[in-house]
Amino acid sequence: MPTLMGKQQEKQRETEELFWADQLADAIINRKKYHYLDKPIPKFNEFIVKTSASLSGVLHIGRLSDTIRGYSVFKALQDKGVKAKLIWVAENMDPLRKVPQNVPKKFEEYLGMSVSDVPDPEGCHDSYADHFMLEYFEVLNEFVAVKMEKHSMREEYKKGHFKPFIKKLLEQVELVREIQNKYREHPLPPGWSPWTPICEKCGKIITAKVTGFREGLVEYTCQDYQFETTTAKGCGHKGIDDPMQCNGKLMWKSEWASQWALWKVCSEGAGKEYQVPNSAFWVNAEICERVLDFPKPEPIFYEHIMIDNQKMSASLGNVIYPREWLEVAPPELLNYFYNKRLMKTRSLSWKDLPLLYREYEEAVQIAGGEKRLDNEKEELHYQRLLEICSLGKKYLPLPISFTHAALLAQVFTKKEDMVHALERVDAYDGKLDKEIFILVERARVWLEKYAPGETKFKLQDRVPEGLQLSAEEKKALHLVAEKLKERQWNEKDLHNEFYGICKTVNLEPKEFFKAAYRVLLNQERGPLLANFVLTLGERAVRLLEEA
Repeated sequence: MPTLMGKQQEKQRETEELFWADQLADAIINRKKYHYLDKPIPKFNEFIVKTSASLSGVLHIGRLSDTIRGYSVFKALQDKGVKAKLIWVAENMDPLRKVPQNVPKKFEEYLGMSVSDVPDPEGCHDSYADHFMLEYFEVLNEFVAVKMEKHSMREEYKKGHFKPFIKKLLEQVELVREIQNKYREHPLPPGWSPWTPICEKCGKIITAKVTGFREGLVEYTCQDYQFETTTAKGCGHKGIDDPMQCNGKLMWKSEWASQWALWKVCSEGAGKEYQVPNSAFWVNAEICERVLDFPKPEPIFYEHIMIDNQKMSASLGNVIYPREWLEVAPPELLNYFYNKRLMKTRSLSWKDLPLLYREYEEAVQIAGGEKRLDNEKEELHYQRLLEICSLGKKYLPLPISFTHAALLAQVFTKKEDMVHALERVDAYDGKLDKEIFILVERARVWLEKYAPGETKFKLQDRVPEGLQLSAEEKKALHLVAEKLKERQWNEKDLHNEFYGICKTVNLEPKEFFKAAYRVLLNQERGPLLANFVLTLGERAVRLLEEA
């Protein structure tokens, strides 16, 4: 018969098989052979998980999805007892493609220039890339529970760290071209090179079109380049570039492979579009193994986030920045959102934030054993999911929900009044005072910035002028006021009492609730009435008596 410890270990193994990051960690540790070559995987003393972000676009919460999921795999590797590291790479050699709304229009002259060479629009950092990268770093670390090792592609090129890989790629350029042509409809032309120089005259990288490659040197002409909605102007210069001077960058379908080989990456995330066989991931995977002699990493393929079922876009005005998220929700909540379903389209809507809070609270209850499910495996999965998402923090379930916090934020302005209101419904714990009022503040910001109109209300100081109520409605409301003065109520009992009163006065419950909301809020809907009335206390009694 298995011991208790044996059963716990068995359950732990079962849990690890259920959670996607644990499955991937197992696959990484137990790899035996290269994917494209018939040779064994070398022994790794440390497993490196890479995450990155391009600084040519908006650093919204969609960019966090890669880091959050990369962190999950890193944590799963650590929990299996192997040495692991999480690194973050700034893709700051990418060209500036369009000028964001908050950047002066004159910056259009820098279109096509590497973002690491574009000036800082506010003049407070060395470059455009540094400005947005360092601003992003201020909040990025909130979403992982480890100090990530951070790298800049521009600095890596300048330091010459990519030279060995550039050399290999150029020496075997025919093999690189052969690999790429397998995945292309139109083959690459003779004289093609995986190296893109920076124009020595205008400093732009996207406009330097390679026209030839011979004896290790790249010939180029600087000409206009058409992005999707903008044009980077070329200067017409014709030049020759030595890739070993590293004044430029590798094309993505060689650079990604070089990153993996340089940092010895065992796993990295990529959007679901990279699953297809001809994607940049698989092209780089083959280049990595056959040209650079390093095993391809295990991919973390995932779906992208949608906002109100639309792609997040600055032009649509639906971008959510990490800092904005932290104003209304903890990082653990976004980690949960991303980790729960890896390959299912997730759409986030600010109006549904209370539902996400509620879902997370329920997950906490399941993981803690306070709520049981019929499926034990599902319970174990929730335990592991919450363990990863909690970022090493001990989660303390609060006595109030986000919806309740939003109610308090709309009704009261003073903290002491909120405390008294919570005490009336037995929802105040002095040990959690700080956490409770952080939640109230987050709810207040959500109400001010994002909440839909139907969730907002204004408590009336007196019964709305001209309000017409039937005799039965008035009698029912008066009876509620009397009952409230008779004794202390809990929410469930008071809710049931409402129905008893409706039966007594021969009034339809829906008419009763409508009348109560009209008296208290001058609208026909509102928060759950029993909890709302108990929270208001004497203020509710007075208004109901005056009805």
